[in-house]
Amino acid sequence: MSDSGLPRSRSLSFARGFLSDPLTHWPFPTISRRLYGNLSGFRQNLYGSIDSQLHRLVGALGRSRSPTTVEIRAEAQNLRRTGLAIMNGWIPPSTVSKVRESMLEAATKIGTQPSAYIDIVEGQDFDIHTPEVFGIFNSRITDFLECYFGGPFLINSGAFRLTRHVPPNIRAKNEIYSDRWHTDSGPTSMLAIFVLLNDVAANSGPTSALNISATRKAVRNGYNSRNMDDPLIDAIEADPSRVEMTGPAGTIMFINVAKCLHRAGIPEVAQHREWLQFRLFPCYQTTDLSKLHPAKILKYTNPSNKN
Repeated sequence: MSDSGLPRSRSLSFARGFLSDPLTHWPFPTISRRLYGNLSGFRQNLYGSIDSQLHRLVGALGRSRSPTTVEIRAEAQNLRRTGLAIMNGWIPPSTVSKVRESMLEAATKIGTQPSAYIDIVEGQDFDIHTPEVFGIFNSRITDFLECYFGGPFLINSGAFRLTRHVPPNIRAKNEIYSDRWHTDSGPTSMLAIFVLLNDVAANSGPTSALNISATRKAVRNGYNSRNMDDPLIDAIEADPSRVEMTGPAGTIMFINVAKCLHRAGIPEVAQHREWLQFRLFPCYQTTDLSKLHPAKILKYTNPSNKN
């Protein structure tokens, strides 16, 4: 192809892409970063906002909900506002111990190891091999989540991860496990829960996160990639709102991963981290915590996602 044909080819390619999926093409990504202040994309923010508001409206119009205390309501409202909360003591140690034992056993039998640095048990194996995991969602946590969502919710996906030290020379070449600052590309009605299954200190590679406000500031200042050389990373790391998920086994992080910048940490030599993650969505049916469920909104925000 001649040089004169390249601009025309690129223009045709852009036109085809824009017509097939306009919200992911310029100028919508730029508009989304300025308007919403995160990296999730215009569709994920727009549809996620509508999804959240519809469920809260239905709840306000009389859908039955679990009774909540003033404390739980205040905590749920704060999570909506900041997108981030860390709680301790909400899961009995006996439950954590039982779940950890079953997960480590499952990891040796059916787990996958994408690299030498991480073991994974996927959520689709939970109900058969580790049904104890759903005991994490006790009445206190369920009441809190129903208050946050404004009604029932579902568990859409989950995973267990055991992460180990990654040598610096390997980290410099590749992102081994989401250890660079990012927001997830999912509807903003989604909420993630991370649960520690072992004691995690600063040298164990804890998850770090910024709240919604600090994320907006970083993104509107120009941060828009997972590039380790981005000059804004130093400001993100030094932001006073930045938190690390350290604490004893059973510590929980509730985080809106589509609105809050976050990253995994890298354990130091001879250290590791064991943790669970779940992704939750509001729903119209009664909350069922015995298995994973498809989230209907993903048909519209993530057409290729089968869950």
